[in-house]
Parts: sequence; C-alpha cells; structure tokens
Amino acid sequence: MLKEKGLKEFTISVAGIGISFLFDQNLSEFGVENINYDFITDDSAEIKLRVHYGYIPEKSKGEKIFDTGRTWSLYSNQGKLFLQDCPFESDSPPNQLVVLESDLKSGNIFINDEFNQNILPDPLGYPLNQVLMIILLSRSKGVMLHACGIDDEGYGYLFLGNSTHGKSTIARLWSENQATVLNDDRIIVREKDGELWMYGTPWHGDFEEVSSKGLLIQELFFLRHGRRNSAVPKEGEKAVSMLLTRCFPPFWDKKGTDYTIGFCHLIARKIPIYELNFVPDKKIINFVRNI
Repeated sequence: MLKEKGLKEFTISVAGIGISFLFDQNLSEFGVENINYDFITDDSAEIKLRVHYGYIPEKSKGEKIFDTGRTWSLYSNQGKLFLQDCPFESDSPPNQLVVLESDLKSGNIFINDEFNQNILPDPLGYPLNQVLMIILLSRSKGVMLHACGIDDEGYGYLFLGNSTHGKSTIARLWSENQATVLNDDRIIVREKDGELWMYGTPWHGDFEEVSSKGLLIQELFFLRHGRRNSAVPKEGEKAVSMLLTRCFPPFWDKKGTDYTIGFCHLIARKIPIYELNFVPDKKIINFVRNI
C-alpha cells in the first residue's frame, strides 16, 4: 500500500497495536522478508517508523538502560530511546538500530544490510520486534506471555509455560481437533471493555501456524507434564507469582514493571486459573473441556 508518492508503507497490527513502516527508498516493487501478511492492516498506526537500509548512524553518547550482554541493549540520549541488536559496549556497530522519540509515536529504523533479489531484510527482526512490543505494552496497554492461545469454537483457552513445558504439544493436539491456534509461544493479553482478551502474535515457537485474531479468555492453565491428567486451582499471590515467571516485564522500567505486576493481579482476579498436569495425547482436550 502506497502512502507517499514513490515510497512504500505498510502497517502491521498485533493485538490491536498498529506499527507503520515507511521505507526511505522507491521500493514499491519489493517484498519484505519474514513479514507475516496476516498481520498487515489498513487500520491507523499508533507508532510510525521510517526504515533506512544500508547504513547505521554513528553512535551517540547515551545512558545505558538495559543490556543483555549478547543479543540487544537499550539506552537513552536527549529523551530518545535507542534499541540495538548488540551489547551496549560493543566495539562493532549494530546491524539494526531503532531510535524512538520520547512519546513512542514515531522513530527511525536503521539497517546495515543492503537489499537484493527484490527482498528487503525484515525492518524489525528478532529480538528487537518483541522488545519494542514489550516497551509499547508497558505503557498501560497489556502484557506478553509465554503462552499458547487456543480458540476452541469461540471458547478461549490460554496455556502458559516456559520452554519444554508443552505449549507446542498443546497447539498441535488442539489443531488436530479443528481448533484455531493463535500462537504456541507468544500471546498478548489486553483489557477490553472490562474483560481480558488474548491475541495471537507473529512470533511462534515450534508450531508455525498463527492467527492475528483475538478472543475472550475463559480459562487459564499453567502447563506441566505429568503421568496423568489433573488440574489444581491456583489463585491469589501464588497465581500472580506463576504469571510473573511466564511473562515479559520491562525490567529496565520501574513504572512499566509495576504496571505489569498490577496487570498480573488483574488476570488472577478475573480468570479461573489451574495448574494442569497433562499426558501429551488427545485425551487432554476433553479433560480440559470438562473442567
């Protein structure tokens, strides 16, 4: 979709949060690598990012906010946020750099790669795509969870778990039973009209099918492998603690972290929650439906 003469722009919407990408070259005939077109929308965007290929600006002095030490770091300078795909103290320039204005409504993406063969590098590759979403969600918009979301004929099941806990297995089993898998690894939860909704994201795990749709959460389960199927209710501080170990809080931002903790309390108050021990076969489907 062309928004400016000679320039290509598209908007993705994840959990109702629109991010628009405007390319700085005449690229209307080019495709974009790793873009899930199910998430492209004509809706308006909350944040507009201009994409520049082929160079990275010289690093400005800034204050380190967060550094993983390997994959990405975040720093600030004159009110702007700088998100890069390398450590803060790295001697080499980043391959991708996102510069955000203080209001998080606009910014620039710089990508060192040149484009070729009519395919552009993804303007927001891993992990910067998810870090940006965490930053946006922390502004009182919701939380992202390590979770598998299932639409079982309009009934929303949310299964939380860290790696190896069985999220992709649950996705496969429900998919074989004609249910829709929103995502097997990254689910966003937001409040809508006083109720909690879950939304699929493009960032899947081993199960590659995803959906951009959202639906009301009816029940939530913390996954564990077991010798038999069983469900134990969880509530209060225990449920909140388990939610916090399976979400993505912005550790670098006290206000955002406080919001995330409060949102986990909201989930624990509003949704029936269980710890689900399960055997990885199709019997788990009717077991969950009958809880």
